[in-house]
Amino acid sequence: MSKNPYERLAATLDKIPNSFTATEGGSHLKVLEWIYTPEEADLASRMRLRGETVEELAARLEISVKGLEVQLEIMAKKGQIRAWTSSTGRRYALIPFVVGVYDEQLDRMDAEFARIFEDHLDESKGGDLSGLEPSLFKVIPVNRSISAELEIYPYEIAEEMIENSKSWGVRDCICKTHMDLLGNPCDYGLSKCIQLHPRKERVFDDSHITESITKEEALKILKETEEAGLIHSSMNTQNDHLYICNCCTCCCLPFRLMTKWDQPHAFIRSNYQASVDAELCNGCETCLGRCQFEALSVSEDVCVVNTDRCVGCGVCGIGCPEEALSLVLRQPKERETPPESMMEWGMAKAFSRGVDPSELM
Repeated sequence: MSKNPYERLAATLDKIPNSFTATEGGSHLKVLEWIYTPEEADLASRMRLRGETVEELAARLEISVKGLEVQLEIMAKKGQIRAWTSSTGRRYALIPFVVGVYDEQLDRMDAEFARIFEDHLDESKGGDLSGLEPSLFKVIPVNRSISAELEIYPYEIAEEMIENSKSWGVRDCICKTHMDLLGNPCDYGLSKCIQLHPRKERVFDDSHITESITKEEALKILKETEEAGLIHSSMNTQNDHLYICNCCTCCCLPFRLMTKWDQPHAFIRSNYQASVDAELCNGCETCLGRCQFEALSVSEDVCVVNTDRCVGCGVCGIGCPEEALSLVLRQPKERETPPESMMEWGMAKAFSRGVDPSELM
């Protein structure tokens, strides 16, 4: 076992199904060095995903309880671990790097960290985060663009995710913040991500980076981002949705993996694709400016869809003045059914990556 706490933590994070890719140049260690002190990295490397009380953690690690709770609370505030109060007391747990530690650096991130993390992305090209099934993210199509005769599953409707939640919040987008600090401001005006909790009420009341909002406010933000041309995405599961990102190809990490680092879009697209009613289309080209993936073109005054580039977001459809664009189902062999839960997703991803996270549970 390495004596370097950052190397140990990197190895621990990479045992989580979400992955944390090591690089030959050591860019992954520089990322961790910015986020954690050596002492914090050492402790985090020995924590577990299921959560433990201070007493349980101290007993398992054979360390003193004295000062441990203070250290854990500081780490939780810095977004390095997760902390919550349960019926059995205050509990502390290891969290994945993405979605997890990186996202919780929203209020700490500066230009130095943005550059360090961007260097890591350049060196790793996303690593196992994007290259193996099942994907972490999934495009959620705009409901208004889906053909009316089609049956839609609840996990394919962003409005349903919001309606079925017990808590709602909004925060600045970590990806847009990251790019702004690099001197590459977003091409779109809105930069908000919707946070959800399916079971607990008022979860975000005490958060220092997420503003607690009402269900109605969340639905309003959803519609505003659709109108602005942003693309909804969420966790690639049927349940357990904790967020709806409103994404763009200029900033969003999953979409930049597809464009800047040429990762296959099949690992994020929805089960739908854009379709054109040639009788309604007048070739006005309004849709071309709304498609972020250059999947649309106009030939002989009729819009043409490149289905290999279309991610099935539906943003083009709600902007068509002639209502000539809609979403239709892909061919059966091109559709995917997301894992039912985060647990099922994690098991499938771990198998795909060849890792065993059982010791972290």
